[in-house]
Amino acid sequence: MKNPFVYGKIVGKDCFANRRKELELVKNAVLSGQNVIVYSPRRYGKSSLVYNAIQELDVVSIWIDCYGLISKRELAEKIATEVVKKWKTKRIVESVKDLFKRVRPKIRLGEEIEIEFSFEEEDKAFEESLELPQKLAERSKKRVVVVFDEFQEVVQLGNDVLPKMRSAFQKHAEVCYIFVGSKRGMMEKIFRSSLSPFYNFGMHVALNKIPKEEFKEFIKEKFESSGIRIDCEAIERILEVTDCHPYYTQMLCHKLWFDAFVSDRRVDVNDVVRVVDEIINEETDAYVTVWDDLTLSQRKVLVALSRGETDLYSAEFLRKYGFKRASNVQVAIKGLLKKEVISKVGNKYEISDPFFKLWILRMS
Repeated sequence: MKNPFVYGKIVGKDCFANRRKELELVKNAVLSGQNVIVYSPRRYGKSSLVYNAIQELDVVSIWIDCYGLISKRELAEKIATEVVKKWKTKRIVESVKDLFKRVRPKIRLGEEIEIEFSFEEEDKAFEESLELPQKLAERSKKRVVVVFDEFQEVVQLGNDVLPKMRSAFQKHAEVCYIFVGSKRGMMEKIFRSSLSPFYNFGMHVALNKIPKEEFKEFIKEKFESSGIRIDCEAIERILEVTDCHPYYTQMLCHKLWFDAFVSDRRVDVNDVVRVVDEIINEETDAYVTVWDDLTLSQRKVLVALSRGETDLYSAEFLRKYGFKRASNVQVAIKGLLKKEVISKVGNKYEISDPFFKLWILRMS
């Protein structure tokens, strides 16, 4: 039997934890031709949300992962490759040549089709690739949905990238664009700043943690439908430890399910305590590496957050944690956000990894 709790990758409907409201928002937006901007801290399930919404619709989907891109040429190659994969024809080489008028791409045929452009053709290839989704829509006679995952990464590719993308996309009547990002500040700068080419370019969907009652229902159903009993107290402890963080809740439940499946097929609160200890012990080396890379001020902020401090700029906080001025706290927070050690959730800051938080509490 497959473990019903999956983490670390995009999951399908059977393993996806609810998000009913957000699913309907994305689906309705796509059906009405509305572009969508989805953002939240990392590991909240943004990509799985978009994937599941699209799977329920009769559309042609293109998925572009922007993480790790280092040039416009690479972005152009990704767009071109993914579009060509959906281009239904037996004469693929001839079709690709017809698609591009100003460049001559190389076509690698094998288990997967790959399109390559030369360095000299970068700008022309980028501009032509941006037009491919609309051409695919015209050919397929269906709505095309293009998902840019970790979209904020394209900003670093050049000052002309966003203007050129906006110029092309705004003319594509049969294409819906979904922009997914994990750095909320950058995403809001791209889509909410009046100075940005993408200002007001779509509907915003900000993912929060899954509500506790919904997560309780999901956890109980997944355990019991696979023949494993789980105590209500155990579910409460799971969500207390993970604070309803989607990724870490799935990870903890995955390990609890596996242990129970190969033993007595039951999970109680003692099992949760034991597995949490195992996870912290397994991750200790990684946590030490992160800790050693932090400044003293950053460590102080993490200790404070792990203890539940919220007013990080008060006179009492500064005195208690040895900060001379509030600006020192601000610099520390900025550095921790950049390293993604903490996240801003609503109006407060949280340690991104709840098990790292427990490790800090035990150490401090």
